[in-house]
Amino acid sequence: AASSACLSDARGAVAVVRARAAGMSGFKDTFTKSSETDDLLGYDDAAFYYFASSVLVTLAVPWTYYFVKGTIFGGIGEPQDVAGRSKSGSTQVTCKTSTMVNKLEEEGKRGGQRSCGVGWCFQLVVLAAMWFSIYFVFTQMGVEEVMGFNPFKILEVEPTASAADIKKAYRKMSLVYHPDKNTNDPAAASVFIQITKAYNALTDPVAKANYEKYGNPDGPQMTKVGIGLPKFLLEKGNHLKILAAFFFLLLFVIPTTAICYYQRTKNYAANGVLIETLQFMEHYITETTRVKNGADLLAASAESRNMPTRMDDQPAMTKLKSQVDQHMKPKFPNHPAIVKNSILLMAHMQRLHELMTPELRSDLNELLKHSSKITQAMIEYACARDWFHTATSMIDFKRSLVQALDVKSHQLLQIPHFDEEILRHCLRGKNATTTLTGFLSKPAEERKGLKCLTPEQILDIEAFALHLSSVEMMAEISVEDESEVVVGDIATVTVQMKRTNLRENEAAGPVHAPFFPEAKYEEWWLFLTEPSPGNKVIAMERVRDADQFVETKLRFQVLGRPGKRKLELHAWNDSYVGIDKKLELTLDVLEENESKREIFIHKEDEELDLIPTLFQQLMGDFGQLDEESEDEHEPDDSKAGKAGKASAKEAKAKANGAKEEKAGAVDDGDEESDAEHEAQAKGKGKDKDGEASSGSSSDSD
Repeated sequence: AASSACLSDARGAVAVVRARAAGMSGFKDTFTKSSETDDLLGYDDAAFYYFASSVLVTLAVPWTYYFVKGTIFGGIGEPQDVAGRSKSGSTQVTCKTSTMVNKLEEEGKRGGQRSCGVGWCFQLVVLAAMWFSIYFVFTQMGVEEVMGFNPFKILEVEPTASAADIKKAYRKMSLVYHPDKNTNDPAAASVFIQITKAYNALTDPVAKANYEKYGNPDGPQMTKVGIGLPKFLLEKGNHLKILAAFFFLLLFVIPTTAICYYQRTKNYAANGVLIETLQFMEHYITETTRVKNGADLLAASAESRNMPTRMDDQPAMTKLKSQVDQHMKPKFPNHPAIVKNSILLMAHMQRLHELMTPELRSDLNELLKHSSKITQAMIEYACARDWFHTATSMIDFKRSLVQALDVKSHQLLQIPHFDEEILRHCLRGKNATTTLTGFLSKPAEERKGLKCLTPEQILDIEAFALHLSSVEMMAEISVEDESEVVVGDIATVTVQMKRTNLRENEAAGPVHAPFFPEAKYEEWWLFLTEPSPGNKVIAMERVRDADQFVETKLRFQVLGRPGKRKLELHAWNDSYVGIDKKLELTLDVLEENESKREIFIHKEDEELDLIPTLFQQLMGDFGQLDEESEDEHEPDDSKAGKAGKASAKEAKAKANGAKEEKAGAVDDGDEESDAEHEAQAKGKGKDKDGEASSGSSSDSD
């Protein structure tokens, strides 16, 4: 009796708990299982560990890979800038001169030093925390298991416990977790419900049978799948904190990050140059801009003007300025940053680096790093305006920065260890050489001016000669699928370039540029022009492929007069002076009426034209179905009515035809009678005029 009374009290307490649970806040119902509709299993963190481990591994593995890769190879630059393989898989060949080997080594050391900055340390800390979290989660996954309904575990008894032991454990735990003793603890009420369920599952025959068959005393339950959230998110005391953190992230962190990113990128164009610099170029670059204007234009760019100026640099700048040969009057003499950077650029091109302080050399290197993108924008702007001479002048200025050559410097100074004294020996005498390719094409024993050089320096010259690009270029003009060129056609110039200094599966590595602060890969600019006073650019293409064999196409519309026309194809290298190429092409242009072009239609294409399309087939089927459906759904009376109407229309048409025939016959009779009356009238007139001739009157009658 006492047991029955206790059980009834427990059932009443369960009802009270359910009534209280029905009035709980909706926030908990959103994340937790409803006490009325779901089973009464306790919430556990096992599912959260599986979810957290998958997220952490997905983020940590690729981040760690790129972090380690950037730490090891970060000093050299991006993967395409590393002496390894090109995009097509060819092995890059680097310059083996001593200066370039030392430069790459120093660049790698500086890259390692740069990699240990604040950003690198921050990434290291975050990655270490992520991997520690992964380790902790994996260790917990082995301890925590997804909780199921286990009545023996809930009642804290052994599976071999007797009925008395089960009843004793139930009474003990029900007294501890009874709702009346824990009015402000919803978790205690949930435990009490579980205790009651567990006791029923072990004592009630129906509940026991359901538990043994379905794993739950209430019978089969619905399976729900959701995100495994940690238990602390569901605790009532943490609701306000979670909401505050959520709104802080949503309303402050994300908008602030987006605004900061926009503020940093809104001032840059797609090519990485400041928009202010592009606007400046549009105003100051003209058709008469030449190489001597390049230093002032680059120094006046927004990137250059944003560089800091130091008052301590004034004495060193005064000394440096006195040694620099300025070829023209400064264009912006009133701006200190522009004047300073212009002097630094001219000193670089005149190879006066020994006169610069470490601070000035650092400023120069930063400016030269900006120069790659800025000079690229200058060339593109000149090409957009079809200014051939301006575009080539900007290319010449760009390679002057790469090779540290002044406007009036000789191209032989690109050779390692060459100075003005060696240059004078090469330019005078019987076997004088004035071009870079001419000097390097000679045998080593015939090259002049090398007697004062050491064997190591001569080996550097040989390595430079092997690395310098030697290009063979071929080009052909054609119109696709046509044998003749007519005014208005889109012609294609197919250009093939082969680097004879490379072998198969090899690609050109960084150029020999000991005075340039970073690795520079050569590019070729192709210009198709028509000889004229202005040399207008017809087509242009930028070739960045460094493989042994390169093929590219230039397309343009054939306009102007018909007849034979001469075109010129120029190939300009942006890294070396003296290896440019030029080809003359002939184009025979016909008028439209001079060329008979037959349009060939294949027999299979003609047969395809006779086959209806899918749309036509569908429309045809629908039309037939509509007509058939209309005929099928019409009643017999309407069909008979339609047939009667059709026969009536036919009879009426026949009657109208008979009337028309009759009317036509009447009209013919009237015409004959009118003719007889006219004849009689004429006969009477003749009798009155000539009564003597009766024969004639009878004839007329």
